[in-house]
Amino acid sequence: MPHARIAIFNDTHGWHSVQLTEALSALGMEAVLIDLADCRIDTRSPTGLIIPKFETTLPDAVLVRGIAPGSLEQITLRMDVLHTLAELGVPVLNPAHAIELTVDKARTSLKLHLANIPSPHTWACENRQQALQIAVEELVKGHSLVVKPLFGCQGKGIQRIEHISQLDQLSVVGEAYYLQHYVDPVQTGQWQDWRLMVVQGEVIAAMTRRSNHWITNFAQGASCFASTVTHEMAQLAIQATAIVEAPYAGVDLIQDQQGRFSVLEVNSVPAWKGLYQATGIDIAGRLASMVASHIQHIRQVSFPEHVG
Repeated sequence: MPHARIAIFNDTHGWHSVQLTEALSALGMEAVLIDLADCRIDTRSPTGLIIPKFETTLPDAVLVRGIAPGSLEQITLRMDVLHTLAELGVPVLNPAHAIELTVDKARTSLKLHLANIPSPHTWACENRQQALQIAVEELVKGHSLVVKPLFGCQGKGIQRIEHISQLDQLSVVGEAYYLQHYVDPVQTGQWQDWRLMVVQGEVIAAMTRRSNHWITNFAQGASCFASTVTHEMAQLAIQATAIVEAPYAGVDLIQDQQGRFSVLEVNSVPAWKGLYQATGIDIAGRLASMVASHIQHIRQVSFPEHVG
């Protein structure tokens, strides 16, 4: 492949950026590390964009590794940049629309529900009285609930509601109530779920996360172990990734006491350090190959006579 420069967007470039830089370099591509917040719109430019370190051209592709927290206006501007890059023909991985479908947990839940992909029962609303009424009804039926921020990751800010007495202290971020059925572990006191990495329609790596606490995120101290996956698990992860229109994603699955699997979350900007440590699989290498294939496709469409 002719020389290609790949923009990696993140507000803090660490282990993942190093992994990607090395993997891209092995395929003859150059990684350029940028903070998406440093990009800007400037309609004096032919593209309408100013991308640092790309003064006279656009990236050959973009990898979105992180979008820093910010105001609604700041996040909107950053997504504007990603949308526009895609409209200009630059492969953006993952694209803005996939990120928008997954960063909002309610939107993900709706997509999974409408596609008939198993996921814990979910409610989302703005009205506190409605949320409390739902919670009381479910608690009376014997269901515990998990309350999560609409936007959030790594298990931060989530609460488990087991008793009506807890509802007086219920607090949420941004006056948005996102409630989900709590799934009891198969073995009491031993919590686990599964993270599957899907790249271009294939599960390339999987691990189980185990904890003595009901929050099983790697960032919260869970232990990670390489895992085989059943056909059912793989299909769930592949379908969930496809329904949010993501070329790749980290999909979290959980198993109930009847042995049924369901999708807990779809992450379109997934970290994979725990997965790499558990499996040894070169995930960055697979992502670099995905980037190369997208660039190759764009060049074949744009310059078919020059691509061999």
